Amino acid sequence: MNSTKIIDTASAAVANLIPAITGLTGNIAIASAGAIVAPIIQSGVSEIAHQILGNLQRKKVLASANITCETIVQNLDKGKQLRTDDFFKFHHNPIVEENESPASKLFDGSLLKAKEEYDSKKNPFISFFTANIFFAPNINESKAIVMLEILGKLTYRQLCGLYIFYKRNIMPVGRWEIRLKETPALQDYYDIAYEFLSLKDSLLIVQNIPGQGIGISDYRISALGKELVVTANLSSIPQEDLFCLENKVNYITSALR
Repeated sequence: MNSTKIIDTASAAVANLIPAITGLTGNIAIASAGAIVAPIIQSGVSEIAHQILGNLQRKKVLASANITCETIVQNLDKGKQLRTDDFFKFHHNPIVEENESPASKLFDGSLLKAKEEYDSKKNPFISFFTANIFFAPNINESKAIVMLEILGKLTYRQLCGLYIFYKRNIMPVGRWEIRLKETPALQDYYDIAYEFLSLKDSLLIVQNIPGQGIGISDYRISALGKELVVTANLSSIPQEDLFCLENKVNYITSALR
């Protein structure tokens, strides 16, 4: 694979996708927000620009930055306000001898996740999450970083599964853990069962009745799971992907009754 550096993408991303700093918007609120956000976007993309990237990695990073910028602008257009806590306040980090803010760390982290993610279908949701955290004062820096780590570890199909949980709230996946291996007709569905059951390891789903036996328990989406669904805009997952997975989930559930 040929390697290349990102060339002048920082200024391009900011100028094209944060209209506040281009002088082309008359919206004072967007202009003020752009003055806060633009340096973070520019710094993050500039940092990546110093790395040697393959062509595919470069495209992933630029797409992620673009979607983050577009989502920020869309939120501002809807009248949402940037959080007013210290999330955008820069502090000196003596370890790296650089100034950084919680917002800049989150954005930088999202670009690194996007660069390394092999399933590009996941990347827009990482970008949605990052942009939406800029407007979510109820989610502090530590929690945002943990949520980004969880998001980075989930597969795309797990994101689909989490959204299905969000819609249904309660699902009988506890029965899958014990009974799936006893049902010959379901031997080809281990991968789906694994992905759904692994959601509990990240505390995205919890037992509906605490203490109930694993083999009979229903699970429901947790408060953390709901926050991740909303901040990552999982409602925008293509319907065909959800439909395909829901059909398989329905088949598994019916076969275990």
